[in-house]
Amino acid sequence: MIDDNIPAPPKSQYIPDEIVLYGIRLNKTMEHARFDVGLGKKAEVHLSLFSEKGITASIVLAYAYGFDGHCYRLDSNRIFLVTGNGPEEAKGGGFDGSKDVKMWRIKASTQILEITMNFGDARNVILDAQLPGKRSPNSYAITLRMAHRDGRFSRD
Repeated sequence: MIDDNIPAPPKSQYIPDEIVLYGIRLNKTMEHARFDVGLGKKAEVHLSLFSEKGITASIVLAYAYGFDGHCYRLDSNRIFLVTGNGPEEAKGGGFDGSKDVKMWRIKASTQILEITMNFGDARNVILDAQLPGKRSPNSYAITLRMAHRDGRFSRD
């Protein structure tokens, strides 16, 4: 492991289930993030969090995360809606000194929302995505049958 793959050190105390998320904030200069919908300058999608209770969120285009002393690159950029603490200057993970990349410290139990964007024609987005081998594993029918063992469901 090379030195620039070490994530940011803990702030003041070690939190065993802390995840450091590295990326850029898409809603940094305005209340919403903007996404191109493939129609050029004619149309775009705006995404924001509305809360009557004053909850704020960062819409993060994430590149990597740090956990348990190691930094990992995501297989592709992913978009998350992260509530709670705002971003900090990025440290570790190879992002030191980057003015655009920030980091968010969250716990493993923190609720976040992943936003998935697919763009293409209906054949690719709907039909081809449902072909065997392209679906997510939990979409396949899986059945589980348990036989009792003298009235018990465990091997103990």
